[in-house]
Amino acid sequence: MRIAEINDIASVASDLAKGLRARGHEVTVIQPRLVGGSLPWMVKPVVGPVRGVEWAQMIHQVHEGNFDAVHIHYAYLGMLGVLGKFPYILHCHGSDVREITPFTRPMIQRALRNAGKVFYATPDLAAYVLSERPDAEFLPNPVDADLFRPLERADAHNSVFLCCGLADIKGAPRLLDACRRLALLRPDIKITAIAGGDYTPEFAALPNVTLVPHRERTRLPELISQHGVVIGQVLLGVVGMAELESMACARPVIAWFNHRGAYTEFPPFVRAVDGFDIAAAVIRLVDDGAERQRLGEASREWVQREHNLDDVAGRVERAAFEVAASSQRQRPLEVSR
Repeated sequence: MRIAEINDIASVASDLAKGLRARGHEVTVIQPRLVGGSLPWMVKPVVGPVRGVEWAQMIHQVHEGNFDAVHIHYAYLGMLGVLGKFPYILHCHGSDVREITPFTRPMIQRALRNAGKVFYATPDLAAYVLSERPDAEFLPNPVDADLFRPLERADAHNSVFLCCGLADIKGAPRLLDACRRLALLRPDIKITAIAGGDYTPEFAALPNVTLVPHRERTRLPELISQHGVVIGQVLLGVVGMAELESMACARPVIAWFNHRGAYTEFPPFVRAVDGFDIAAAVIRLVDDGAERQRLGEASREWVQREHNLDDVAGRVERAAFEVAASSQRQRPLEVSR
């Protein structure tokens, strides 16, 4: 099949492209510029004309590419399929359906209804998607376990890596509280975080936290493997690619995951929801190298089972065949003259 993956969010589209190519498909990744994406929703209509030109170009590219299936990431971008009148799979990723605005609501509702298949990337999104599409499915993000692998053992390091963004949506106030507690209780424990997000200045002011700039994705396994413990997000009850990729690097991950039944096997996170719990979990793991190693190995094994790239690509492949077949059935027959 010829498949288009549109919008590479958290490298999911490019990873799926890799998995689908390994299954024998020809895959093109189309990355929109998303001009004005960071603007407040009230002023986004100002960039509407520029977006309109870009959307027209992508729709033209899809038609010219003669794709059998189109997989669109981010809910409102499903309007490309609506406007372009081509069948598509729609993949919801988070804020696209959690943070619907009066500007995006009509587009998202229509995009969901018109999609041939709908996936959502984290289990909490069911509450936002199923009301419009009861047939939508949770599709775990694929993790490239060949790239994200342990370069060093977890018990070789006792430092801590804070892997998520320093923003409210990730639980940054709770993470900040944990780091402050650790600065008082265990100033010997060193923490590394990636700069970026509204709380960056507060973390930068702590004596036990070192901020580093964003790195290319291919360099993240090296950064993760230089630490023995990883702290992830602690607000929504789910995790993202940063936490999963840290698990693939065989690191124990402290996070708040609260969706039993989402997987065949509950993930081996070290569950913590507030500053007190996070700090206590960090101290326990830093002081127990054998437990760090055991949990890290269990975490990698779990990711390889539940977020296996080939398995996830296989589900997208089946959806692509279904959407393509449905499109063929719906095409009007040509009448010979």
